Amino acid sequence: MTSIYRISALLLMALLAACSGTPTAPGQTGTQPREIPLDPQLSPREQVNLWLERAANTEEIPDKQRYQLKAAELLLRELQLPLAEELLGNIDTSVLPAELQVHYASLSARILRNQGKFQEAIDLLNEQKLQDMILMAELPRQLQISQLRASLYALEGRHLEAAQERIYIDPLLAPSQQEINREGIWNSLSYVSTRRLIESHHSATNRDFLGWIELASISKDNQGDIDSQVRQLNAWLQRWPNHPAASNLPGGLAQLGDMAAEKPQQVAMILPFTGKLAPLGKAIRDGFMATYHQTRGRGNPAPQVRTYDCANGQQVGNLYRQAVADGAQLVIGPLRKEVVETLLDQVPQFEVPVLALNRAKGEQFPANFYQFALAPEDEARQIARIAASEGYQRAMVLIPEGDWGMNVARAFSEHWRQEGGQVVAQATFEGKANNYSQIIKDAMQLDRSEKRAQKLTWLIGNNIEFQPRRRSDIDFIFLVARPGEAYAIKPLLAFHYAGDIPVYATSHIYTGIPAPAKNRDIDGVKFVDSPWALTDQAPEKSLILKELPQSRHYQRMYALGVDAYRLYPRLQQMSRLLESRVYGESGILSLNDMGQIERQLLLAVFEEGLAKNIPLTDTTLDKDIHDQKITRTARPENESDSVWELR
Repeated sequence: MTSIYRISALLLMALLAACSGTPTAPGQTGTQPREIPLDPQLSPREQVNLWLERAANTEEIPDKQRYQLKAAELLLRELQLPLAEELLGNIDTSVLPAELQVHYASLSARILRNQGKFQEAIDLLNEQKLQDMILMAELPRQLQISQLRASLYALEGRHLEAAQERIYIDPLLAPSQQEINREGIWNSLSYVSTRRLIESHHSATNRDFLGWIELASISKDNQGDIDSQVRQLNAWLQRWPNHPAASNLPGGLAQLGDMAAEKPQQVAMILPFTGKLAPLGKAIRDGFMATYHQTRGRGNPAPQVRTYDCANGQQVGNLYRQAVADGAQLVIGPLRKEVVETLLDQVPQFEVPVLALNRAKGEQFPANFYQFALAPEDEARQIARIAASEGYQRAMVLIPEGDWGMNVARAFSEHWRQEGGQVVAQATFEGKANNYSQIIKDAMQLDRSEKRAQKLTWLIGNNIEFQPRRRSDIDFIFLVARPGEAYAIKPLLAFHYAGDIPVYATSHIYTGIPAPAKNRDIDGVKFVDSPWALTDQAPEKSLILKELPQSRHYQRMYALGVDAYRLYPRLQQMSRLLESRVYGESGILSLNDMGQIERQLLLAVFEEGLAKNIPLTDTTLDKDIHDQKITRTARPENESDSVWELR
């Protein structure tokens, strides 16, 4: 029997000893023993055994429990969750002094957190009776509880509450801890929508919290108008000179003034304005110009814009050189992947920066060359991260035939394996062939179930009642499909006994236009998509929908143009400050070390045919909480064998 199911004789002795003898009243602490530190050279396993030995050799009940809690904490730090949980389960909480009840609760909450039971852990820590005890606990324990509660709120997607918890304890932390804590505050606030920030501002009573809310609003407001943003930031600094964030502005805000001063004064757009891709090029241009006019409408300067028709990608190098000769300080485009690669072939060095609107193959690119694409591969990687945070381990991939589907599947599978997951099956469908039913039936291995039933019928000589059983080794399905394909696939999953398997999809499943009658067929599917598609907060969107009646067919291209405008003054600084973020309409935008813009999209689910936003969770591990990893499920049993045979 493995150590998951048993604890060593010494541990059992300690547990039995804890339950014997004369109990001490809950408020009685007994004689405090002289704390003898353990040898730091000992392994964690040896330290646990020594704490248990001390517990077994101590008669005072509170002291036994204190040593057992120390052993449980070490087990928890080493991710020996079943052992820690069993040890805690054998402690009689009815006789715990208040200080040990708080310690016990914090360890129990951390176990629940590592098991993915985040709300249960929050409820435990927020219990009123425990709250009173926490207020009486020593300051380090109070801070530990608050940090733990903040991480749980973030894991539940309750980011404003996570930020509040951190803001309230910030003055009590040491300077080195404050730096980490303020990173956590800013990270949590980055998930909160501008609308929610404004609502919170009206009800805020804590001054530090109020200042953080205002600063986060400034970081997200006026993304297309950097001059207005600089004025707002300067006003904030005058209003909040002693705020905790004032001396070290987060998220690249300290460089905002330099960005405004160094922004290009003339921009060239090299896009297809004639030919079959003209509607896409014009949509990008119109999105860019909508933000341009918003900026001009506020009385702020905007760049001079020149456009160059790139319907013929073979001449893209000449168009770049012409734009530079005409005075361009930044070039936006081209659009097609093949034309981006042609530009790289024809122009070995870029004296003027380029923001290409697609990604070329390769991993090394020239200086001053940036790439911004609505890449489905980014969406696939984000879905892998989301599924991993949900504790899933085994995925089935369902994609359309062709290079496009295979590229997305490859990006997902590679990242999924990095997250520790396994792809147990991959199937492709051909929309024109309408072969969805057979593909799903084969992928779910229903034929095997039917053959077993046929064999059994032949053996017993009678017909039997039979319901096919699908394979049971799939935790979720990653689906890459357009709306029409998804309308057929999702009901067929239910028909083939797989309707209970969670489905995650890329943005291609949604047109961005509400259609509840059609989308009811894909209720329950979770997908990632841009703020532009899932919200109506962008002023440019309402302007475009009003002025351009045909714009509904190219919504994501308009968002790409809007974000190209938001990015144009910030690229050089983003390349020097990789932690900088731009809150765009195609996602939260950041720059990687290859000069590629990466997007973090919103998460949504179809309910009654409508796309409903789901708060993204933050799985970033707190540096000041000792658990090494957070997962939705407990540590696999076989990982605790051998090493943790406690003697």
